[in-house]
Amino acid sequence: MKETSQQNSTTLLTRRSLLVAGGLSLCSFASGAEAAVTPPRFVKQWGRRGKGEGEFDILIAIAINRKDELFVTEFRNNRVQKFDTEGRFLATIPVGEYPGGIAVDREGRIYVAHMMSGIIGVYDEKGAKLHEFGGMGREPGQFEQPGGIAVANSGTLYITDQVNRRVQHFTAEGKFLRMWGEYGVEPGQFGGNENRANRTGGPQFVAVDRHDNVYTTEGSVGRVQKFTPEGDYILSWGDNGTQPGGFGGRARNLPGPIAITLDRRGRVWVSATNHWVQEFTADGKYLQRIGGAGDQPGQFKTPHGMVFDSKGHLYVCDSQNARVQKFAVT
Repeated sequence: MKETSQQNSTTLLTRRSLLVAGGLSLCSFASGAEAAVTPPRFVKQWGRRGKGEGEFDILIAIAINRKDELFVTEFRNNRVQKFDTEGRFLATIPVGEYPGGIAVDREGRIYVAHMMSGIIGVYDEKGAKLHEFGGMGREPGQFEQPGGIAVANSGTLYITDQVNRRVQHFTAEGKFLRMWGEYGVEPGQFGGNENRANRTGGPQFVAVDRHDNVYTTEGSVGRVQKFTPEGDYILSWGDNGTQPGGFGGRARNLPGPIAITLDRRGRVWVSATNHWVQEFTADGKYLQRIGGAGDQPGQFKTPHGMVFDSKGHLYVCDSQNARVQKFAVT
């Protein structure tokens, strides 16, 4: 693990300049009793394409520990980079090939999903490898291209198993507990309108709320599903439309939500291949969206992983722009 105090370049815009230059979409609000929401304010960005410290090549996911330190996975650079909340580079953790999903538990243990090997690597807070579990296959506890990882309040882990079309539940030590899901488009099924071998059908990323309810994203089906901690279906929302709240609209027939996270109010944020990050209530009512296609501050090119810090700031992996963007959310 390599330490440095190198300062990354950042950009700070006022709210007014963001709305003009950044293309931030100002809100379509949910109807009924839901109060109007305040648009997130762009704060800063860091990163560019490359292999150096603070540079990125295909950002996939981002996680945060209890010290508000950020961990970002890079699919092509085969590493995790660690930053503070101002974007200052802190360290590199070499984790091996094709890291994707990442999560950090309350003890500071870092969990990294290796998409092509099916391995979940476990590291201490300094980056030393502790152990691993998983492996390629279809048996319980094995994976075919694992995706997102979420740590429940109970300390257990939920991990999406993309090609196997299921969610798996483990102890913090990697002991298998349960799984649910199968190929299909019905409630509790995943990715049934894609070829079975195509991981983009999902489930892709996963998040949990304060009650340990589980939320998953699903590629071309274009929906979010919500489950109990035991995997019982609760509800779903989303489609491949181009309207606010829809997850479609991207060229080359690649619609769909990607990552998902929750803020401290319990609202759900979803990134998608249509270059938007959208906010919903916990029961799927659309609130607002930010972004749109572009490389200006506040715009995205295929946003992926997201996370909130203890002060309510949102961090978004702007994957094809090779940067992390930070927003103030109130």
